[in-house]
Amino acid sequence: MVSYAAISDENDVDFCKRLIKEYGVAAIPNSTFYANGKDLKLIRFCFAKTDETLEAAAQQLVRL
Repeated sequence: MVSYAAISDENDVDFCKRLIKEYGVAAIPNSTFYANGKDLKLIRFCFAKTDETLEAAAQQLVRL
């Protein structure tokens, strides 16, 4: 889990969509785990990937 509150005012769903469209990195919006959809400006990444995939994602994320 990571907070993106310091870099964006977007809700978590919109922020995750932008990550995919603009950076090619997928994340899961934390609000999907709450029945009321509460947005805490947190997103979740999956690290069950190859080292190469994680390194490529890191290179994209530093552009934020």
